[in-house]
Parts: sequence; C-alpha cells; structure tokens
Amino acid sequence: WSAQVNDLNEQLKILPKLCLLSAGFITYLASQSEDKRLSYMNKWKQLLNVDEKFDIRKFLSTESEQLVWKSQGLPSDELSMENAMVILRSQLCPFLVDPSSRATDWLKTHLKDKKVEVINQQDNNFTTQLELAVRFGKTLIVQEVDGVEPVLYPILRKDLASQGPRHVVQIGEKIIDYNPDFRIYLTTRNPTPELLPDMEAIVNEVNFTTTRAGLTGQLLATAIQHEKPELEVRKTE
Repeated sequence: WSAQVNDLNEQLKILPKLCLLSAGFITYLASQSEDKRLSYMNKWKQLLNVDEKFDIRKFLSTESEQLVWKSQGLPSDELSMENAMVILRSQLCPFLVDPSSRATDWLKTHLKDKKVEVINQQDNNFTTQLELAVRFGKTLIVQEVDGVEPVLYPILRKDLASQGPRHVVQIGEKIIDYNPDFRIYLTTRNPTPELLPDMEAIVNEVNFTTTRAGLTGQLLATAIQHEKPELEVRKTE
C-alpha cells in the first residue's frame, strides 16, 4: 500500500505538466505532420522535464476506445488515432482535412447514435439546416468546406447573447435559440485548404493527409490482419 501511495503521489506531481503537454498537442499540433508533431513533443518534454516515454495517446484515450474507433473504420496508423483523439477532445470546432474521406466516414459512424445530419456547405438549404441544428441541438457534419461561409462565424466564435434563461445566436439576419447540445464538424477533401487567420483562431484544423509513415502503418496493419488475424483477436481481448 505504501508503495502504491508513493507512486500515486509521484504521478500527481507531474499531472499538471502532462495536462499542459496534452493541451499544447491538441491546440497547436493537430494540423502538423507526424515528424513535426514528434519534434515539438520531444522539445516540450525536455523543457518540462517529462519522461520521453510519455505517450499522449495512452494519456488522452484508452486502448478500448482506440479499438472501437478502429472497428468503426478509422485507419489504425498513429496519425489517424491521434487525430481522432483531438477531434473528440477539442473545445474548438474540428476542421478535418481529409482527402480520402475515410476520417469523415469514421466520424459519421462514431456519431451515429446522436442526431447527426450531414450536409454540404454549397447546398441551397444550408442556412435553414444550420438554423434547425442550432435550435434543436443536433450534430452537424458540414462537408466540402473549402472556405468557411460568413454565416458560420458567430457560431464558431460562440457569439451568444442571453435572453432571460435562454442563449441565442445570430445566423444571417435571424436570432436563433442556441441549444447547448449543438455540435458542428467541418470537413474538406482539399489537402491544402486556405484558412484566413481569423478562422484559424476559431477552428481546430486536423490534418488527415496521408504521409509515407501513415501509409506504411496502414499497410502494415492490413498485412497483419490478413496474415496473422489471431493477433487482432488478441488485441481485442
């Protein structure tokens, strides 16, 4: 018992540093490639005197969560797993840069138990669908977002006003009741979207562009699943 207490006390001492590392990763590194993520994390670990073996995936998610994501169609490479973790933990609206659409398909599956609606930003009824989602607390996945429409800015900035016990937000020329259950995700297949600086401050860009390392990881996982399926079974036990 004494050893366990000492171990817990040591973990509590470094917990603020681990939280700071995790917040920095979610806020600043989700748009970066794998090599840049690794480089920055190593520098930050040294500055904070954190063990280089610290694994942010294990800190912010569990093995069972990652297995569920994989079963829902998320690629099993490290970049994709980290990105899923960011999407589900970020306080800002996630903006998925997803050329293959695999991450978007995973997100639709992951959120299927919620009131999810999928629309394109170019749809004629986009504003109407947005108003209904905000009012009734739906989850909205907006696809083909090459440039963010001005109507979204007040929502992404959460420019809410109080009217008695209610919160409202302006969408176009209308004032709409804001349901706290409302969630929005933006996605694009454009691998190099151009976000204006003011937009970069209110969304969290999450880059799913496949790199050589990511492709290697995906191919390795596929090969193991085909040649050694018992290993996959063991991982789920």
